[in-house]
Amino acid sequence: MRKSTLILAALTVLPALVGCESKVTGNEGNFQFSYPADDRVADFNKPIAVGAYLDIEVRDVGYQQPVTLSAASTDDEGVLAVESFQGSELTLKGVGAGSALLSVEGTTTDGELLTDSVNMLAAVPEVLQLAHTCEDLDSAAYLTNQRVWLPFEMTMENTQPVIGYGYYPLTVDTADSGAAVTLNVSDSGQQYMAFDMGSTGGAATLTSTIDDTTLSFTVVTEAEIDGAAQPIAWVFEDIDVGDVNDFYVLPMSGEKTLCQAEANKTVTSDTPEICDVRDREVPSGATGSEAYEFGWFEVEGLAEGTCEYTVTYPDGDGGAGASASFSYTIEP
Repeated sequence: MRKSTLILAALTVLPALVGCESKVTGNEGNFQFSYPADDRVADFNKPIAVGAYLDIEVRDVGYQQPVTLSAASTDDEGVLAVESFQGSELTLKGVGAGSALLSVEGTTTDGELLTDSVNMLAAVPEVLQLAHTCEDLDSAAYLTNQRVWLPFEMTMENTQPVIGYGYYPLTVDTADSGAAVTLNVSDSGQQYMAFDMGSTGGAATLTSTIDDTTLSFTVVTEAEIDGAAQPIAWVFEDIDVGDVNDFYVLPMSGEKTLCQAEANKTVTSDTPEICDVRDREVPSGATGSEAYEFGWFEVEGLAEGTCEYTVTYPDGDGGAGASASFSYTIEP
């Protein structure tokens, strides 16, 4: 798919966890150990961050069927500790930097009781990478009273990924802006951190506690929306008569692009003889950062010509409504 990406600035190094796993056969050759992964998938033994958790699935090496675990432990709980296990899944916690042997016992689907082990690592990450889902650096904004997700990565200085969830080495600084921004640990994961935007707007900065990384943004109300960014077109080569193609649009407030803005929005065709334009839900094919955006709509080509349409945020501009007009060529 060739997309028109006029303002698309999603962090391409952070794809969504869609069916990707890091996996390895255990030391005894009986079980396969795996966990969801979004980077260096072929490398199973990426260190778990000290303070973080990792869920590991155990399957038999033959038919890849889940194993029913009856025991799980490590040989050094000062490095890695088994927090819990149930069914075929166990949860490890990084306790201290180093290496440890994870050993398990489990019953396969044909009733055979077997054991296996795998070597694991834990480390204190040295680098934190932060990004917005729709815009670069400090040019992003978010709406009040919404939960948003920001992509992140943890690595060592040599770029080795450090994995796990539940450990988020940053502070939230709103200074005297009045903004209320809170890290929601319970809804954060291994690839995205969740933040709750309060009812008041203002500036906020996320500051890493392990390096000098910062990420700034502004929290605004829906009434402060005053326009829309150039829509992103999910289009094969072009839109022909009879085609229906997905787009998404992001509201603007001044020079700030509003990421993940679940704002009241309408889209209307200004050339109904050329095209039909209508709202739609997030398409199932949206992956990575695009799956977090709400401003989706679709354009249907009805006749050759220039499709003109208007995006309106009725609650923008202090309640008077904010609009922006765009066009797209419909081919024969």
